[in-house]
Amino acid sequence: MAELFEIPLTAGAQSFPITLGEDDFQISIIYRDAVGGGWFLDIERIDGSDGLYGLPMIPGNDLFAQHEYKNFGHLYVLFDNSEREHPTYDDMGQSIRLVWSEEPWQETTTSNG
Repeated sequence: MAELFEIPLTAGAQSFPITLGEDDFQISIIYRDAVGGGWFLDIERIDGSDGLYGLPMIPGNDLFAQHEYKNFGHLYVLFDNSEREHPTYDDMGQSIRLVWSEEPWQETTTSNG
């Protein structure tokens, strides 16, 4: 059974280093207030050797699914506000949760560490 790690988020756009599994990354999250906009994520290995940029943070999807060959694991956006389909700027750090797992999410448990 895979274990999930919840990435701590704060309000608003943000950028921070984080260790996921055995790898160190820099994550940047920005909001684009435009048609087709919303929250977007960039993730890059700290050593600059590889990265993924401009990933739309669509709730319920594995953001890394199309990029499994990069061995970044699996990253999921969970949205706790059932009143709306898409997160707004004010939802970051409140209703948006970002969860990482080494394996695809199937019958997983959540961990904060």
